[in-house]
Amino acid sequence: MTSEEAGASGAGVAGPLSLGDPAAVVGVVFGCRPEVVADDVIVTPFLPLKGFRQHMAGAAVELSPPFFYRGVTATFRGRRVTVIATGVGPSRVGDCLGFLSLTPARRVLFAGAVGGLAEDHAIGEFFVAHEAADGEGYSRYSQDSFSGVVRGARRVPKPEGVGEDLVSFLASRGFPAREGRVFTVGSITAESRENLVELRRHGYDALEMELSAFFTAVPRHGLRGAALTYISDLPLRSSLWEEKTPAEQERLRRAYRATPLLALEYLAPPG
Repeated sequence: MTSEEAGASGAGVAGPLSLGDPAAVVGVVFGCRPEVVADDVIVTPFLPLKGFRQHMAGAAVELSPPFFYRGVTATFRGRRVTVIATGVGPSRVGDCLGFLSLTPARRVLFAGAVGGLAEDHAIGEFFVAHEAADGEGYSRYSQDSFSGVVRGARRVPKPEGVGEDLVSFLASRGFPAREGRVFTVGSITAESRENLVELRRHGYDALEMELSAFFTAVPRHGLRGAALTYISDLPLRSSLWEEKTPAEQERLRRAYRATPLLALEYLAPPG
């Protein structure tokens, strides 16, 4: 890891936040006491909580603050797991992990999606990112050219200690995974064809909107984490707004429906 990458990943500043009484902070952002949050947590920008809850057992404890983050804690294969819906965007995910450092949470799995940029990618395939480039920030695209943002983006490596076996885990479940580098973009409206070509020219295999923050926040807050994503669209071939073929729609539905159970199984393998 280079010194630049170490700085981007938050090395040297690991630990919980200092925002005041942890119980008060957690009560506001998660709507519960810290101990309600499990050691194992899944964070997702957009997947519905019911997609996870249908696979979980026991009495569920709802995390329903008046604002901030909704979630649920229940049991899967005898292990308590908390699932939190963060909303889309890097700061939503980064802040969530900071707040989780005030709870018993120790392992955090990100469950989301990427746009595939490589020619051989297909919608519905799973993707495991080795690193994420920090292209966050809507205003940066106005202050500099997009190519300037891409050239200057810090590269944040995936956290160590969790996720090394994610590719083999997916293959064992019948979901071969692609691997590569992602670029975290700070604006959907910045995803013009010209900018997408620029990302591919710089060697990025996919783009999305959270992983640079997730990869940074995991070590910064003393957590362990991994990221499970699937390819939801192929923006260099057809825009996000164009209708998908029936075959693409079926593959997308399969990945979308499979992700919650895969995330739970990864955190709680059969014992």
